Amino acid sequence: MLALIVLAAGFLGLCSTLFPARAGVPELVRDLRSGDASVVQVISPDIDEVRVFWSTGYLGDHAFTYHYDDMPPRPATEQFAADIKEQLGGQADGVVFKEGEPLDALGVLDLLVPVMYWFAMPHFAWPVAVCCVVALVGIVVRKDLRTPSTGYWLLTSVVFGFGFPAYLWSEPRPLRSRHTPAPGDRPRMTGLRVAGATACWAVAGVAAMVAVALVR
Repeated sequence: MLALIVLAAGFLGLCSTLFPARAGVPELVRDLRSGDASVVQVISPDIDEVRVFWSTGYLGDHAFTYHYDDMPPRPATEQFAADIKEQLGGQADGVVFKEGEPLDALGVLDLLVPVMYWFAMPHFAWPVAVCCVVALVGIVVRKDLRTPSTGYWLLTSVVFGFGFPAYLWSEPRPLRSRHTPAPGDRPRMTGLRVAGATACWAVAGVAAMVAVALVR
């Protein structure tokens, strides 16, 4: 249960970063003045446009896009930072403006974060939500041991982009009752089985994706 709580908390935190609440300059200035935020991420996709990101804490991510009516006298990100600091006055000393999006620090690791798929394929959101509910119901109501080599849960979590099935795959013991294995029961998942299942299903998943790419 603790593992599920951690997965859910991390999942929601990442979703908050991927899909921040829409705000504007007044909200940004308010959070900076109150001390709820001190770092602002800015990126300029165009010469007269600035995308702004900041966070006030867990699940407190905000973003908006600011457009200049005329060409700014200097790069848009620098001009925006100067404008905000001017509004803050003496409170601007502790505010830092960084160029880049919040997830830039991940680098190529974002390819290994399945929930990032939602950013590219937002239409996956509802199917993934349904799969999450089904997985949670299965965890709670199931009384018998799960199959010890269910690597397909891992593949499912990679394809659909969520971590709940990974728990089902790696922990075959049910949550609701303590099951005493009978002589005919399958053995529980061991560390070696976990490593082997991970390798096998990862190879199968990569092979499937390569095959699809080649067909296209």
